[in-house]
Amino acid sequence: MINNNNNKKNIFKILDPVILFLIMFIAFLTFLIYHLVSINDKIRNYSNFQTTINELKILDSEFDNLLSNKATFINYDSVTKKVDLFYSKLDNISSNKLYNEFGHYLEYITNTLNHQWFEKHQHIERFKSHNASIVGSLNYLIELTKTVKNRYLYNEYEDIYLLDGIINNLFKLFINVDLDEDTAITDRINLEMLQNKYLSPEFHFLYLRYNSTIQDTARLIQIKEEFSSVDIKTTLEELENLINLTYNSNINSQKNMAFIFFIISSILLIVLISSYLKSLKIKKELSAFRYAVENSDNSIVITDKNRNITYANEAFENITGYKREEIMGKNPSILKSGKMPSEFYNNMNNILNKGEKWHGEFINVNKNGEVYYETASITPIMEDNQITGYLAIKLNVTDYIREQEKVEFLAFHDSLTLLPNRRSLEHEMEKALKYAIRNNSFLAIFFIDLDGFKTINDALGHDVGDLLLKEVALRFRQSLRPYDEVFRIGGDEFAVLIKSNNNNDDLGQIANKLITIANKPIIIKKHTLHVGCSIGIAQYPKDGSDFVTLLKHSDTAMYKAKQDGKNMFHFYDANLSSTVHTRLNIEQALAIALDNNEFYMVYQPKYNLKDHTAISIEALIRWESASLGNVEPKDFIYIAEETTLINKIGFFVFKKACEDFAILKKKLTTLQMITINISPIQLTNKNFVNELLKITKKTKIPTSSIGLEITESNIMKNIDEVCKVLKELREHGFKIIIDDFGTGYSSMSYLQKLPIDTLKIDKSFVDDLNTTTNNTTIIKAIVAISKSFGYTTVAEGIERAEQEEFLLNLEVDYGQGFLFSKPKRVTEL
Repeated sequence: MINNNNNKKNIFKILDPVILFLIMFIAFLTFLIYHLVSINDKIRNYSNFQTTINELKILDSEFDNLLSNKATFINYDSVTKKVDLFYSKLDNISSNKLYNEFGHYLEYITNTLNHQWFEKHQHIERFKSHNASIVGSLNYLIELTKTVKNRYLYNEYEDIYLLDGIINNLFKLFINVDLDEDTAITDRINLEMLQNKYLSPEFHFLYLRYNSTIQDTARLIQIKEEFSSVDIKTTLEELENLINLTYNSNINSQKNMAFIFFIISSILLIVLISSYLKSLKIKKELSAFRYAVENSDNSIVITDKNRNITYANEAFENITGYKREEIMGKNPSILKSGKMPSEFYNNMNNILNKGEKWHGEFINVNKNGEVYYETASITPIMEDNQITGYLAIKLNVTDYIREQEKVEFLAFHDSLTLLPNRRSLEHEMEKALKYAIRNNSFLAIFFIDLDGFKTINDALGHDVGDLLLKEVALRFRQSLRPYDEVFRIGGDEFAVLIKSNNNNDDLGQIANKLITIANKPIIIKKHTLHVGCSIGIAQYPKDGSDFVTLLKHSDTAMYKAKQDGKNMFHFYDANLSSTVHTRLNIEQALAIALDNNEFYMVYQPKYNLKDHTAISIEALIRWESASLGNVEPKDFIYIAEETTLINKIGFFVFKKACEDFAILKKKLTTLQMITINISPIQLTNKNFVNELLKITKKTKIPTSSIGLEITESNIMKNIDEVCKVLKELREHGFKIIIDDFGTGYSSMSYLQKLPIDTLKIDKSFVDDLNTTTNNTTIIKAIVAISKSFGYTTVAEGIERAEQEEFLLNLEVDYGQGFLFSKPKRVTEL
């Protein structure tokens, strides 16, 4: 009896009216869509065939118009294209697609149409042939008529008039004027008379060609009559009418069927909606609950009383990576990460076994072995005071935990290079100092500042600067020992913590290695960049016993390295503190020096080594500070560059030099040029070139009389951008001079890139010059390079006559130095 009831329930479930109506609705809807698609196809095919027939009618009319001309110039390529197009369109309507759509009885009409077109095509080809013959004859007749007139009809005005009339009547054909038969006969008799009168071969050929042209014209008229007798238009209209009748009949039938299917589908849809609304009321609460559970951001799990999983929502799948079918019947312990102590789980189980609610946090692992964090609430499911299962609602807090870890990481690391930051350096130094004090060991801190970074950053932008810092940071990190650490403490400043080493030689080797690494070219966005680094070294316990002191002293030593020429390292000693204090005083005084008119200019001539003629003069800045007294350029120029005061000072130097040059040219009549030193920082100034041009215009000094000197090492730090600015300056007429040549990264490739006029040989090669030193070889090479590129050479620092003579023998062009003249003010020259 129970089995029979179950069978009835199964039958009623299978014969659910909603399902039955749904199946019927889908079936009729499918038929409806099918008929709608069929209607659309028929409409599209009908439209295509209708368009093709209309195009054939148009082409047929164009051919009729073509053959209506008796003789004219015709574009035969256009006629050929239209013929091909007619064939193509005719093929379209002679296809099985037409017969299948509108009936095979149309095949007879399309065959007739093909036959008629073939016949018309033959007439068109004959027309083209005869028309071409007539046009050619007319051209020949024109030339022949000219010849006859010139040779035989000179002063025979009546005959000329008669001949012109005959030819003019014939040319009426070109404008489609009929040439009546009587006129043609009369013209032929008159032309024959002229032929007999003059008895010349030309008249004879003219008579024969005239008769031939008249005959061809008669043939054209015959071809047109035969062409017109083939009535394609009527056949096309017949085909069009039959297609219209078939189309209207089929489309009406299809529409009627589609309407019937639409009505049936609509009725079934109404029944389905009614049934759905009834069932929706019953299922509403359950669906709402299920929706909330399935779409919850929380992971929801239900287990049986043995704590085996019986349900898990989508959030659980997304978080754990397990599909529901994988975890059904399994214990949630499969998610254990092993990072929680056993006491944690024992405490949780004791609470749940009592039928009480439990709250806590899990550190679990997903299917892929990735650790994640959850906060959970587990509630026992009670029926008749018995635990039948458990409901667990868990929130994934991994992102929150990770964000906390990220915040903590960023608090101790630089966000650009990911190196530990200044705060981390302080923390690590404190630990290292405690260890060193406890174990009586040593440590050292390197303070590193990049040389030339600001120039690159200003010229190429912060994006390139950031990439450069990342590359340098990577190089520093890879070059150090595993137990040494590198930090970015701000801008282009880095620090390195060296542990357990008090040997200056070892520290020097590490510093040199970092400098070498930094000096290697860096290619970023097609720019080849060069930077250096100045390093200051402070050691524990010799130079300090706390973080602040050691960092300060390493910073002081770094400034000493910069002052000594950059791209080197320097150990701290007590005397350096006074050096830093001096730098601070210079920097403060430099800020007001220009406003206080403390700068003045001196000039040192450059002369021809052969005849001692002063050909140019170099402008050199001097500073007489109100507070510091006389300050050497080597002590303040690099500070001006680092503080960007060099831009204002540079424009002052350029303007003053131009003004003084106007005076000096009157004193030293052989002077041709004044040379002015420029800093690479100035080249990054967008207004640099325009400002120079304004000054030259105001002082009326031609740009061709001004040489701009820039040191070789400064060029190589940013050769691409420097080259661009130097080329612009060269285009405006300035001369470009490479100062201290041979002391930088000399290479043939950059010499080819740069717009150079003169190479200036550094003083270091001139000192102690003799026939056996390497300096002689270097100067010979520089001279050879200059000659090959068409540059001139200047040797600076000539202080002795034997140096001058030796340089002259080496074929150096010009010299400069105390031997000829010290730098002097304008009034002293």
